[in-house]
Amino acid sequence: MRISVVIPAYRARDALELCLLSLARQSLDAEHSAEVIVVDDGSTDGTDRMVAALPAGLDLCYVYEPRSPASGRARARNLGLAQAVGDLVVLLDADQVVAPTFLAEHVRAHAGRDDLVVVGRRFQLGDGPVDRERLRYEFSFEALPPVVRGDEREPVLEAFGCELAGLETAWHYLWACNASVRRSHLLAAGGFDEAFVGWGLEDAELGFRLVRRGLRLRYATEAAVYHLHRAPVSPARHRQWRRNLAYFTAKHDELVVVLQRAFEPAIDPAGAGRGRHECALRFELAARALAGRRAPGLTPVRARAAFHPSPAGS
Repeated sequence: MRISVVIPAYRARDALELCLLSLARQSLDAEHSAEVIVVDDGSTDGTDRMVAALPAGLDLCYVYEPRSPASGRARARNLGLAQAVGDLVVLLDADQVVAPTFLAEHVRAHAGRDDLVVVGRRFQLGDGPVDRERLRYEFSFEALPPVVRGDEREPVLEAFGCELAGLETAWHYLWACNASVRRSHLLAAGGFDEAFVGWGLEDAELGFRLVRRGLRLRYATEAAVYHLHRAPVSPARHRQWRRNLAYFTAKHDELVVVLQRAFEPAIDPAGAGRGRHECALRFELAARALAGRRAPGLTPVRARAAFHPSPAGS
């Protein structure tokens, strides 16, 4: 299988360098190969010079797109998709570091099936130094800050006692920081909708369309990424999310799309409302009620786990 890794980047030079160094150390079987496509969305921080100075070892395509009002993750990913030649497209963000088995695990998750959207695990790293020199010659978790939080989707899966495809809201959890789908499906669906500008929901909307086309989501715990940093949601990003949600709901006239408003208390930086886990639980419960489904897997213990998740690594 030929794999195309598509990475949008905007003013992310230092984080992107670590991401690319980790991709250069992938251990794929001989019958598989990978290309990496970086779409620089108008950066002025020296990303181009960093990419040019990388050591050999990557089949790397660098695309520079000048900044414009149309700039954003959706457009950047579509530009990368237009360059891709792989059978399988792996979507990744610039601030993720991956272990040497990352791409092999995505390939393994698709084995024997051609109707899957695979989403991998995301771990949040804490504050702390990164040993960049060590990562230049080997991948080592000792070179990274410690993991401080696990994947936010897992308490929801545990609460309902099901696989990702068993959630009524599974499409919402296509997070393009770590996902893969066959290129033919992405092209048939029309790629990302470039009317999503700014932060939020362009990947969920793609997930919505792919599920409506008959694809199923699979959660691959071994295909993990390690998120280097995560700033709190700013007021500007909150406004962008609200604008994108309004567009999403206008485009798809289905009540389940509107139910994503359940996340507002967790996203609004001015609020002190519910946490994201509680919002996700309420979102799924409302979607199941709308679809006439019961929630037999939701036990009191699982519900408490969803509302009060354990710390990462516990």
